[in-house]
Formats: sequence, structure tokens, C-alpha cells
Amino acid sequence: MKTVIQALIDEVIYPIPYGKVENIIIKRGLYAGDTFDASVASGISYKGALADCLYSLITAINFSEADKSVGTLTDAQRKAILKRANALYGEIGEDEVDDGSTPRVYINC
Repeated sequence: MKTVIQALIDEVIYPIPYGKVENIIIKRGLYAGDTFDASVASGISYKGALADCLYSLITAINFSEADKSVGTLTDAQRKAILKRANALYGEIGEDEVDDGSTPRVYINC
């Protein structure tokens, strides 16, 4: 039997810290050790957790030095992941997210 946490890790494919997935599962009201089945897979909490896991890939820190990159996604990969995450957020009635690449200026008043 597959657990909820294993199903999320398997579905994301790209490496994501186990602890991060646990945190997302808790925030979405799921239990890591619960059995993953069709009813869980079609549930709002699981879809939200999957979208959160995918979005965490986009917001992760990327390291580059001397022509070596660690954890760096291409722009095409980032867009594809964001599109899938937003489709899931839309399915469950939550607002879409952006990739955070738009420059923003904050002014303290």
C-alpha cells in the first residue's frame, strides 16, 4: 500500500525535501501515513498539497557558481510546473499563483 506522502513524492518527481512534503501535508489536513487511494487522490486536500509541492519547486533557491548549477530549473520547466500547479489550484477553487519573477517595490509609509 502506498502512503499519502509517498504518492506526493512520486508525483512531483523532482527532488523535494521530505520535511517540506510533511509540512505541506500537515497544513492541508492530511496524514502522511494514510493509505493513498482513489478517494484521497480526488480530494481537495490532496490536490492542494500536490499544487503546494509543485509550487515549492518554483520558489526554491537555485545555486549557480562557475558554470555549475544546483537545483536550477529551466524557464520552460518552471512554466510547465507553474501551469500544472495553477490548474490544480483552479480545480479546488483557490487563487492562482505566479512565479515571483515580477519585480516588486515595497515602500514603507
